[in-house]
Amino acid sequence: MAEIWDLDRTAAEWERRGLDRRQLMKLIGAGAGLSALTTLFTAGPASAAQDGEEIQVSIHWKKPATLGPLFSTAGFEQQVERLIFGALVKMTDQLQQEPDLAESVDVSEDAKTYTFHLRDGLAFNDGTPLTSDDVRFTIERALDVRTGSIWHGRLLGITGAADFAEQKADTLAGLETPDEQTVIFKLDNPDAAFLQVLADYTGLGILPKHILNDVAPDQLANNDFNLNPTVGAGAYNFVQYASDQYVELEANPDFWGGKPAVDRLFLRILQADVAIAELENGGVDLVSIAIDDIERLEEKENLTVVSVPSPSMDSISFNLDREYFQDKRLRQAFHYAIDRETIVKEIYKGYATVRNSPIFGPDWMGVPEVNAYPFDPDKARQLVTESGWDTGREVEMMYVPGGNKTFDNMVPIIQAQLADVGVKIKLLQLDAAELNKKLVAESDYDLYIGGGGVYGADPGISAKYYISTNLTPGGANSVHYINPEIDDLYARGREAGTQEERKAIYEQIATILNDDCPSVFLWSPTTNFAVSNRLQGFLPPSYVDNRLWNAEDWSVSEGE
Repeated sequence: MAEIWDLDRTAAEWERRGLDRRQLMKLIGAGAGLSALTTLFTAGPASAAQDGEEIQVSIHWKKPATLGPLFSTAGFEQQVERLIFGALVKMTDQLQQEPDLAESVDVSEDAKTYTFHLRDGLAFNDGTPLTSDDVRFTIERALDVRTGSIWHGRLLGITGAADFAEQKADTLAGLETPDEQTVIFKLDNPDAAFLQVLADYTGLGILPKHILNDVAPDQLANNDFNLNPTVGAGAYNFVQYASDQYVELEANPDFWGGKPAVDRLFLRILQADVAIAELENGGVDLVSIAIDDIERLEEKENLTVVSVPSPSMDSISFNLDREYFQDKRLRQAFHYAIDRETIVKEIYKGYATVRNSPIFGPDWMGVPEVNAYPFDPDKARQLVTESGWDTGREVEMMYVPGGNKTFDNMVPIIQAQLADVGVKIKLLQLDAAELNKKLVAESDYDLYIGGGGVYGADPGISAKYYISTNLTPGGANSVHYINPEIDDLYARGREAGTQEERKAIYEQIATILNDDCPSVFLWSPTTNFAVSNRLQGFLPPSYVDNRLWNAEDWSVSEGE
């Protein structure tokens, strides 16, 4: 098994160990500070690094539905958007918030006021200065219910947000821009996780007001700019989206951090097997890989393989608008029916951790002790009967195939185990666009199996999936779970003054969600990457769809 580390290592310790590049890549998955590791990782003869080169990255097997920051529901889209637009703060490999367009952030002691100081000389690639007014425009459009942004529900904690969103107020009271470089957010209540909100999944891209100001809010979602975002302030400029093939980006010569060393990025849309084949023949430089591929690819001298603990979770979402899913005993039966421990051991080969709630990590939070739902088909059958489930009914479980063969091999096993307890499942394979339409836009589905999220970064992250003010399509609560007690507890968790208080509240949340089962909590698979040794500076993120988080710092070495 590839090594998985979660200890903080200092630069001195790395040097003491005398690690070469391949060893470093094995170990940095959970490791040292960014600056120390970047120095060590990219150290070498100056002549080895080549500017003006291109890098080919397999970003996902799904084609992007949008590259508009207000509408992306997937991390693989948002990571591309962050490179094009830039964000106030971005999510690092270690799930920390790092200034991006903002140079610094001041947080008040009561965690109710967040002041962002933008960098000097920020400009969009058409020469127009980027100012606090562009930040205001982005946030206001995100909140406006007419826009239909996925960010609406996440930003309702800003003072006056609800009234502004519904056009009951002309201005957003809790957003102040006293000068061109200062943005002040004022919140109704303390929120220790507000930076996490802005950075999730990879950072909210800041839009050019001078390009989009004349587009009516209810027309933004369908505007051509969303798939042709030619004006941005990020490290890379958008060149083209070759439909279903790749997104092409070129280095922004006027980027505030200096022109990136890699001249062009080709972000390839590839099925898993095709991506692996391209990696092995040198056509692709970076791929997230399935567990079945780890051992074989570790033997390739031109590649490095690294596995990193993941903050994400695979789950099965119930559509709770369906009357036949209302009885929680049926939802509990799903947990008992699925042999999660054996699937993790045999299918995932130990590269995953079973989850029983969406609350797990970071270290101060830990993993609450809740019902583990051990594999018990007899118990599952009993609960199916007690719930009044019609065993003649067949329901659909939708998913997107082709991205990870371990995942694809697992889905039919779950189908068979549920059938064994009296729940007939028809598997529905969809592309990402159609699935997103059913899951988010229309809430027209029975079950959805998939993975993602950065739950492990902060227990408050999971709120967006389960609070009633964040129902799709204006939020991420696609199961349409409504529980006033959960709403209240998540609010209290944000407002709590100490980690001890927060931990106690989130333990209550874990207990309730574990019992209510609005989703089937499955497991957190590790994040696994294979990278060509010609790509320098890549630091593997724990969140798989944030692989581009420091692409502006990459370079190429043809000598590896």
